[in-house]
Amino acid sequence: MCYADTSANDDGTATAYCYCGWPENCDTLEMAEQAAERHQNRQDDQD
Repeated sequence: MCYADTSANDDGTATAYCYCGWPENCDTLEMAEQAAERHQNRQDDQD
């Protein structure tokens, strides 16, 4: 199972990322949180 997280960037964007190596750059922290949740759920569905 993956455990995705997010971080805010200095330029106002945000990044969703996971220890498995998956990253996704997003325009807002809210969008990054949604991407992280989707990533985690996708991994749960595959297990």
